[in-house]
Amino acid sequence: MTFTIDYPETSAGKKQWAWEYGLNALYSGKHWAKRQKDSQFWHHLVHAELMRQSIPKDIFKKPFVITFYWDDRLDIDNHAYIGKMIVDALKGWVITDDNKRRFKGVSHWYHNERCIRVIVEEV
Repeated sequence: MTFTIDYPETSAGKKQWAWEYGLNALYSGKHWAKRQKDSQFWHHLVHAELMRQSIPKDIFKKPFVITFYWDDRLDIDNHAYIGKMIVDALKGWVITDDNKRRFKGVSHWYHNERCIRVIVEEV
């Protein structure tokens, strides 16, 4: 199962979204209420894309891995926070949970497609 997410516009502009959602934002002491708003924002964004791209609500029955492809200025390891929010948004749509019994791995790669590409594959 593959879908894409357009990079979100932020109050600081498209190029600045990384500073708002990258892992470094957490290290700088982002308040819990802002983290909660981030989570809600990404859940709505992911659900909107799943609906727009006609991704059916079909839960993976077997163990799976998730691969992210990014096209931005963040260091590759700085995507962990965003990846987590995307995975959490997939719960109840394509995955039941993100526990180690089912979720066997995650990887992050770069590409040149001006979007976030998410691939969920059974293993």
